[in-house]
Amino acid sequence: MSSSLLTDPLVAPTEDIAAFRPPEIRQRMLDAASKGCFDVAIIGGGINGACLFDRLSRQGARVLLLDRGDFAGGTSQASGMMIWGGLLYLRNLDLRTVCKLSRARDRMIQQMPEEVMPSPYRYIIDHKAGRSRWLAQAALAFYWLLSRGRRTPPCYQRKFDELRFLNHRRQEGSLVFEEGLLRQADSRFVLHWITRNVSVRQTALNHCELEGGAYDPRGRLWTLNLSDCVGGRTLEARARYVVNCAGVWTDAVNRAFHIQTPYRHALSKGVYLGLRRPKALNHPLIFEMGEAGDTLTLTPWGPVALWGPTETAVASIEEGRQVTAEDVEFLLRHYNRNLGEKITRRDIVSLRCGIRPLAVRAGDKADCYPLDLSRRQHVVRDPALPWISTYGGKLTGCIPLAEKVARALRPALPAPRESRERPVLQPLEAAPRVCFPGLDETVPSLPWCVENELCCTLEDYLRRRTNLAQWVPRGGLGATGENRPHLLKLAAAQSGGRELGKRAVDHYTARVDAQWRTALGVSAPPATEEERS
Repeated sequence: MSSSLLTDPLVAPTEDIAAFRPPEIRQRMLDAASKGCFDVAIIGGGINGACLFDRLSRQGARVLLLDRGDFAGGTSQASGMMIWGGLLYLRNLDLRTVCKLSRARDRMIQQMPEEVMPSPYRYIIDHKAGRSRWLAQAALAFYWLLSRGRRTPPCYQRKFDELRFLNHRRQEGSLVFEEGLLRQADSRFVLHWITRNVSVRQTALNHCELEGGAYDPRGRLWTLNLSDCVGGRTLEARARYVVNCAGVWTDAVNRAFHIQTPYRHALSKGVYLGLRRPKALNHPLIFEMGEAGDTLTLTPWGPVALWGPTETAVASIEEGRQVTAEDVEFLLRHYNRNLGEKITRRDIVSLRCGIRPLAVRAGDKADCYPLDLSRRQHVVRDPALPWISTYGGKLTGCIPLAEKVARALRPALPAPRESRERPVLQPLEAAPRVCFPGLDETVPSLPWCVENELCCTLEDYLRRRTNLAQWVPRGGLGATGENRPHLLKLAAAQSGGRELGKRAVDHYTARVDAQWRTALGVSAPPATEEERS
């Protein structure tokens, strides 16, 4: 049973990624992937795959984690930073999902204080949106009871700091309730599950293409054909079990390996705008849209505020990965309706676009508003092959999903080991910090991220190892391209020469320019005199 993923229209060949010089640890992991046999190979390094990698690694299993792009390079890097119990799913009376997500949220807040913190959320009462204060307050009280009262009880506040920049003609106070909020970033939240486990037995490879594979029933082993997108090396990895955690690409991977399940993914696009943070914005704000019973949030995150998300059903992954002018106009219109100071496209600092994988029955058309679809997660074992497929996915639900998969794998895994392999990567606390133009706080240095956080490209660094691409305008390039010379120096030092560094920066600039041109209709600033010389 073999197939090439490149034959599937949803899994296009990986483009030239203009990678940095790989560190020694990457070569060691490629060697480890091609030798011996893994207990489990996990396809997909988003939140589900990363959390499962951590779970199995702590049990002492030999695990291989693969991602054709960077870790957290898909949906997991485009959240609203919120860890919440599924308040919006009360509209469908999906109480089971709300209870599960609420327990998962409370567990993260308690067990992961360095990553997740409790935070007040303000539900802004809008008398023109059609929902009364008393109805909203009753729903929040019921939501609090579903979580068994583990969070601070909701309350009403007439006056609060954020009133300074709201549209006073619409607002009638706020209802305050408690959820969770990421302390750093969603991509870092994913990365911490991975890097703290990488060792000689637990191998994690990003920018590594799964080109196909076959199962040998006699040897009871999968052989996976891999291609290193950084160095061009091809290799074969062997594993007793495969777990498909590819997120929105789950169906494509299953088709390539002729795996059939009772579920598929319906796709919903969610877009956020990164805007300059209002000085009085201290806590996330939730606004009624007045359309389809949906809401929008304004969430403080460092020097920016995230405004969104949209909720748009899309037919394909490619359609869902593009921020369109219509997405931007929709978000700007609702921002200007709810907040006092009007903004335009010029006020946009960054763009975030992710695709939500919503699990539906294989035969369902799912032709309804995406928020009406269930957010439940499913784990499906193939009846004939050692293959598990995961459906659905949320930051909040990653631990319960990993535990469910681990239970399904238990009969096939060796007994848990009392001692774990020693991690080979340094923790973030050991990183030297450096300054970046246009940002007040310091960030981990690029060389350190390459050596200790499996950082392979400039985009890996700017978008996922740091928040530079989201906190500094135009992906860190600056509003007028003023930071490009700084990026050239960084990339040249890490790539091994000026020409290679310029190629990496040109590659990154082209990606940013394409996104901004599509969404905002503006092109990249011209090259500076220093670059032309």
